[in-house]
Amino acid sequence: MLVTDKFVFIHLFRTGGTSVTNSFKGKMIGYHRPRSLIPKEYAHLPVVGNVRNPFDWYVDIYYHALNFCYPMKTPTFLNFILGFKRYDFKESIKRLLDTSWMTSKDKEKSLSYFPNSYNWNINLTDNLRKAEFESYLDSKVGFYTWLFNYMYGDKGSTDGMTYCRLEQLENDWSLFLGKKIFFPRLNAMSGINSIFGQVKEPRQKNYMSYYDDGLIELIMDKDKDY
Repeated sequence: MLVTDKFVFIHLFRTGGTSVTNSFKGKMIGYHRPRSLIPKEYAHLPVVGNVRNPFDWYVDIYYHALNFCYPMKTPTFLNFILGFKRYDFKESIKRLLDTSWMTSKDKEKSLSYFPNSYNWNINLTDNLRKAEFESYLDSKVGFYTWLFNYMYGDKGSTDGMTYCRLEQLENDWSLFLGKKIFFPRLNAMSGINSIFGQVKEPRQKNYMSYYDDGLIELIMDKDKDY
């Protein structure tokens, strides 16, 4: 969460937030801290967050989990679900979206990877606790839908925010600020990543090439509300 004198920015995982937070002067008060935890002294400020096409987003979270601590050692929600086992993209996202495959032992193992409480003084990849993991398992919705509601929800509603689309990030932010703005390309999953260097297994630009009809249908069902 980035607090400036004009707005609060909520950083939803893999939606261009690194580019945004590096472009404004402000106070970081928790990496991937959700809207519901905005301190009272900043409650008067407008709140803004980025959104992304979910089909593109699921490809990106897979390649982030694969590449960031190569291979498949990145401490993120997807790897906690998978037990740090490497599956191909389709199987990984299927297992993420439909957790009916998980036995009680699988759930117990996954739960062990999550912390009990937040530590806003360190940058955890998606900073989700055991409580959030259990909330997702009970939600019956897609992971992106659940994460959107968790990160941007307050008192049961995601209304009252400004949303900027990653696909038109500079245009939407320029409209929000009332002036032109340009963002650097940071933390990409192809070419040179600004944090860890060369991406060992880059993702393809055509994100729909990763999908088959079954997985498309699953996302359309699980993430239909989003």
